[in-house]
Amino acid sequence: MKRPIALLVMLLLPAFAGAYQYDARLSAKLKKEFETQLRTVPSGRELYARLGKTKNYAGLRVLVRRDPTSCFAWFDPEKNAVYFNSRYILKLFEAKGFKDPEVVEVLWSNKKVREELVKYSGPIYLHELVHAAQCYLYPEYRQDAGANPLEFEYEAYLTEDIYVHERMKADPALLKSFVRGVYTDLYTENIFGSYFTLSLDMGRYKEKIRRYYEEQLGGYLSLEKAETLQKNRQADSKILAYASGDVGEYARNGASLARLGKEKAEYAAFLEEFYKTRWPAFSADALLFVGSIALEEKNYPLALDCLAVADVNSAGSGLDPEVLNSLKTKGALAILEAASFLRDNLKKMDIEVLSQHLKSLDKACAATGRPFPADLLELKDSSYPKAMAYYDKKYAAETDPARKDYYKENLDYFAAAAKAPPGEE
Repeated sequence: MKRPIALLVMLLLPAFAGAYQYDARLSAKLKKEFETQLRTVPSGRELYARLGKTKNYAGLRVLVRRDPTSCFAWFDPEKNAVYFNSRYILKLFEAKGFKDPEVVEVLWSNKKVREELVKYSGPIYLHELVHAAQCYLYPEYRQDAGANPLEFEYEAYLTEDIYVHERMKADPALLKSFVRGVYTDLYTENIFGSYFTLSLDMGRYKEKIRRYYEEQLGGYLSLEKAETLQKNRQADSKILAYASGDVGEYARNGASLARLGKEKAEYAAFLEEFYKTRWPAFSADALLFVGSIALEEKNYPLALDCLAVADVNSAGSGLDPEVLNSLKTKGALAILEAASFLRDNLKKMDIEVLSQHLKSLDKACAATGRPFPADLLELKDSSYPKAMAYYDKKYAAETDPARKDYYKENLDYFAAAAKAPPGEE
């Protein structure tokens, strides 16, 4: 969906030592409009109930600033502000060359532009608002950990995914357009990236988050590690206190460690209950919902990924038998429909589309213990070496890290499968 830049008729404004003329007025409008949207579903109302337990939320600001990193938005506890990266706002509106003061003014003055931003970035704002609530309720964590503890991301991502699910069930138009491939934007693509990779396996869901933040970003600490660091500081300050005769720092560190321990215990109990009361019912409902939409819109790779994952992980999940049966029935239907779609359309598919359908069908059959359709084995065996060559070429030429990872993942899959005996991958 194109957004003409005519919407962004702006006046050049001077910067005032890092603050812009319309910051305060834009902040008030965005904060109110985001809250109106988030409160339309239960997860949003629950988050505002948590925020209502603190005095800090009243002073929270919503600001727009350019940042060179890949962050769409971030919460700064020292400034008590959620910042939106103006680089991505300009990409959303297909605009170039505008400075932050101009972006701030147009968002303040143009309700239509502001509505577009709120509509598509609501889940991202909610994610950062979760971090704000965490800072308000557990203030010791960032001071001692030096960054977001990993456990806080477990809460933020699950809250975001639940919110997206509730919004999409209430109005699935955006999801259907995205699944059909007729609409996308950078915010929606980012949001659905997490929502589409849900699993009935809670450990797998958390592991995905852990790997991203600890292995790719490398800057996140668990609360356990934060407490260990604080204990080390306490030991160091004790030595210094004996050496200098000044026990003040030692006493302060001791008090801080005690607060951290209390917050850690409180938050661990909260997080355990948060997951326990939502898993696996939420993930099953989401997988069934997204998989059904994907089937309806004939996006078979997504349908297979959602429904086969749900099927294979359903054993021992404790799901209601009716829900369990629905997942298995839909999973079997997805395999049958995907195979039929391949037979009818394989001559229209390029190697990328063909290989993705074959791969998803192959993985779904393997995961669920169903045989790969015999009449498609020859097609699979002849297509996999071509797919390996295709992704090898794309991987070598790609510079964007995210797409390069995608090409590498596919290259590895097809290379391994192509080396296996025909029909036995």
